[in-house]
Amino acid sequence: MNAPEPRTSVLRRLGPADLAAYKALRDDGLARHPDAFASDVETEHALSPESYIVRLGLSDPLGGTFLLGAFEGDLLVGAVSLERESLHKLRHIANLSSMLVRPSHGGRGIGRALLQSCIDQASAATGLEMLALTVSVSSTYAVKLYQHAGFQRYGLLPRAIRIDGPRGAEYFDKAYMVYYL
Repeated sequence: MNAPEPRTSVLRRLGPADLAAYKALRDDGLARHPDAFASDVETEHALSPESYIVRLGLSDPLGGTFLLGAFEGDLLVGAVSLERESLHKLRHIANLSSMLVRPSHGGRGIGRALLQSCIDQASAATGLEMLALTVSVSSTYAVKLYQHAGFQRYGLLPRAIRIDGPRGAEYFDKAYMVYYL
């Protein structure tokens, strides 16, 4: 008996109809990896899917703001967000955030494909020159993924994330990284 062929992910920009699936993926990521996100699951869980509509970049004529998703069939298995700065003097910068891949789909190159597609689409945005991100140093896989894609570390914020737990506060450092288009 032959093993079933692995399903291929389809990458595409998310639209308004995808926001509920994005929110569910994001809420799960926040719950699983509280050290990796500045947002907390309790606050984000209370938000509606429509609260993420600005991340779609529908009103950004120059480009550089979007949500990308990786789908297997109808299932959203990964996503990444790019948000271009709105201030005139900062419009050459976009911030990459919320890189997420379902644990069941990890190790298949989905994160790498999403990141490369994000870089490719950002390169087509008018006047966009660089991508910036922060990543928890404890997320060693994510740090390696960004470095492999060409992001360079330019700083570190010690104790950037504070998580209060039953044994007191736990702190996580954030690395600051940049990619020049």
